[in-house]
Amino acid sequence: MKIPSQVVEFRISMLRIALFAFVVALVSCGASSRSTRSNASDPLGEFEDSGKRIAGDFIASIDDSYRGKDSAPQRQVMLSFDGEGHFKRQLDSRIEEGSYLITTTGEMIVYIEKVNGEPLTAAKAERYRLDEQSEASMTLTGPARSFLLKRK
Repeated sequence: MKIPSQVVEFRISMLRIALFAFVVALVSCGASSRSTRSNASDPLGEFEDSGKRIAGDFIASIDDSYRGKDSAPQRQVMLSFDGEGHFKRQLDSRIEEGSYLITTTGEMIVYIEKVNGEPLTAAKAERYRLDEQSEASMTLTGPARSFLLKRK
């Protein structure tokens, strides 16, 4: 039984279309996964943990560079650090909990893992320069705000 040439050409055309659609789908999936991998990189860059820790309770004054000079008075934040690398930060009724580390370059990186007792789907990282550290106080300086911490 001989298949007519028109049917053979039709099947070959359909096979080419299906192959083209498969290649397009494969290429678009590859591009999507590549962009996800590049976005998943650590936004804080590379750093090395010094192993140093802070322990104690602090009252912090916030200096927010986005606030105008005539705005409401600065609010105070309660901060608690333990020697195991955990912290708690309370501002009004918001309580943030997580972990922290101090880098070999004198920065503190804070990972907020819970807000008001509820775990976050992904930890929020904040990076601060650790300035003017003494037994009684220290200053954490970030890109938008600074904290002046005084031991309770």
